[in-house]
Amino acid sequence: MKGIIKMLWGILVLLIGGASAYAAVNKSKEVKQLKKQIKNNKKDEKKVEKQIEELEATKTVSKKEVATLKRKLTKTKKEVAKMEKAYEEDDIESAADFLKKYKK
Repeated sequence: MKGIIKMLWGILVLLIGGASAYAAVNKSKEVKQLKKQIKNNKKDEKKVEKQIEELEATKTVSKKEVATLKRKLTKTKKEVAKMEKAYEEDDIESAADFLKKYKK
């Protein structure tokens, strides 16, 4: 009798554990789209960094333009950090907000 109860208990634990693992692996559609947007923003960051380096090397533009680009880069990096946090936490609402903001 005790063996049957232990076996049923083990099966129950496996089912619950499997269900929670399955839920952890599956991310919502918004969160998956957010991951793509994070990749796009990181590409933009690299482009802006290269542009800043080129402009500083040639010294043909004003300091004001370089400062504007640096602010844009800083803002983009902060947004990416927030998006990555929302992605890691699987926060659907924040992901939807970011996607609305960057929707083209």
